[in-house]
Amino acid sequence: MSVNDYDEGLFELIKELVERGDIEKGSDAYGVSQQVIHTGYASLSLKQRTLYDTVVISALKTLGEERRIDYIVNRAEP
Repeated sequence: MSVNDYDEGLFELIKELVERGDIEKGSDAYGVSQQVIHTGYASLSLKQRTLYDTVVISALKTLGEERRIDYIVNRAEP
């Protein structure tokens, strides 16, 4: 990913996590998420990758699981 690339899908997901309060805007986790959006995961240091993997990925997985459950529940309703 080059410096000019931009991951719009990830941007929207992170924006949702901030709105939900799962990630605080201005926090270290928010900062590394922005770096991944703009310059890619490979641009992170080992310490940043650890933070991203433990905090951001965890929050993204939770969001995804909640969406999956909502889909299943709503699909089953008449």
